Amino acid sequence: MRILEQLDVAGKRVVVRVDWNVTLGRTLEIVDDMRIGKTLPTTRYLLEHGATQVILLAHLGKPGGKAVTELSLAPVAKYAETLLGEEIKFWSSVAECQSDTVSRVKMLENLRFWPGEEANDLEFAKQLANLGDVYVDEAFGEAHRQAASIVGIPKLLPSAAGLWFATEVEKITKAVARPERPFVVVMGGAKVDDKIKLLEALSQKADVILLGGKLANEFVSRGMKLAGTARVITPVEGSNLLDIGEETQRLFTAEIMQAGTVVWNGPMGKVEDMAYQAGTDAMFVAVAETPAYTLVGGGDTLAALHDEGHFERIDHISTGGGAMLALIEKGTLPGIEALR
Repeated sequence: MRILEQLDVAGKRVVVRVDWNVTLGRTLEIVDDMRIGKTLPTTRYLLEHGATQVILLAHLGKPGGKAVTELSLAPVAKYAETLLGEEIKFWSSVAECQSDTVSRVKMLENLRFWPGEEANDLEFAKQLANLGDVYVDEAFGEAHRQAASIVGIPKLLPSAAGLWFATEVEKITKAVARPERPFVVVMGGAKVDDKIKLLEALSQKADVILLGGKLANEFVSRGMKLAGTARVITPVEGSNLLDIGEETQRLFTAEIMQAGTVVWNGPMGKVEDMAYQAGTDAMFVAVAETPAYTLVGGGDTLAALHDEGHFERIDHISTGGGAMLALIEKGTLPGIEALR
């Protein structure tokens, strides 16, 4: 995979795909700016190394049936200005964005407003590629998707991975390909069918798999078995649980404290209800305190964290839950392959 330092950006217009698919509050305020903050160092790097323009591309939500104002990236661009310390000129059309030859940093409206983005339409990719001279992918959270801005543009421009994208790939690969043992996987959440193949793959790599949430309930009620050699531990309280109990919390914590590597994705219960957050909170404490190398990802998992001090004690927090899981399962992603 080509990385940013290998790309000549001096005097160039640089198209940067970022993952600013953040949560907006009722008054369009940014609820969590982690995804924005993690990718701004790449924009700063480009400006410091002589790029004449940085053209930011991103998407927000799923537009189907929603008003344009609900999913416009305009408030996100305005917020990012305060973090970057530089004006981000915002444009609603590709033509307007292309005609702006003055702004140092500019951003195009939500890519998903154009059908060609999710359809991976080559003509739309060409329109986006015409905005710049080189391309940088800083949207690791979207690297598992076949979208025009992810896999289409690299076919048309010299391309490389951004600083955070490269870090994500390095840290996740390290955790799974060369884990310190025992290798313990903590898996929860509600997307059961999405994680079955992943569990099969991990059962052949991990030493222990700890299951919680709806995933554990389904695993137990279906009488499921995995082909690998990993020990699978489910809640001792049984199935049909809204949270793991204290005995399971102690059991899971003991495994995590003895681990050499811990990978966690998915909460342990129905965390949107305060009454069922104890299990997930206990896992955050264990993951923060274990001497193991720790990797945590997934929007629902991170949204359930109530003590932000734990963030500093986790070795790597992935901003791309789905992409993280896909990389663990398959060993590569379409967005990675596009940069080779």
